[in-house]
Amino acid sequence: MIENVPNVGTQFGFRATLATAWLTVREHWFSLVLAAFLREFIALVAAGLAFSFLVDWKGWNLVAAFAVRCLAWSTLQPGYLRLCLNLCKTNQVQLRDLFSEFSSALQMLIATLCLWAAVTLGLLLLIVPGLVLAVRLSLYGLVLIDQKLGALRSLLGSHHMLRGFSRYASVMLLIYCIGIVLLGWLSWAFESFLVISLCTLYQRIRAEETSQ
Repeated sequence: MIENVPNVGTQFGFRATLATAWLTVREHWFSLVLAAFLREFIALVAAGLAFSFLVDWKGWNLVAAFAVRCLAWSTLQPGYLRLCLNLCKTNQVQLRDLFSEFSSALQMLIATLCLWAAVTLGLLLLIVPGLVLAVRLSLYGLVLIDQKLGALRSLLGSHHMLRGFSRYASVMLLIYCIGIVLLGWLSWAFESFLVISLCTLYQRIRAEETSQ
């Protein structure tokens, strides 16, 4: 059940949230990078196989390969988020978590497609709404796997949870965008800091929820 979250953004420090996330990433950086690499590698291998098997489709094999990659990513992304969320809770990395959320794959794919459609539409109509949506919906994956909600309710849940915390998520996404500019194609290695930061923020918001 999705509940409205009051504006409690001043009840814990944003610097402390980022510092906690940084310490977690620094301690477990190898395992986090390995998990992200496995997710991307498996998705790329699946896409490559689809491309090779359907090479006679005269260009449509590219479309099929892209679709397979999206499906493989959506199958592994819930497990990757579960791994990161459990790390924030227990300070331990269990790589088997990467393969523990296959049942959430379809909902993750639907939610991700809806997110990108909404953000793209917002950017086309006016840049600011697209950016606002990107921030307010950034916790959708964590809501999906942790609260076991469907795709649309996960997006709505993220929107409600970040009420009063949008500026925090904005800074986290800005840091990630800077990482993309600086690291280019290696930006997936920097993703761990963003995800752990969002997991830490998510946990603190949930703690505020239960204390109300």
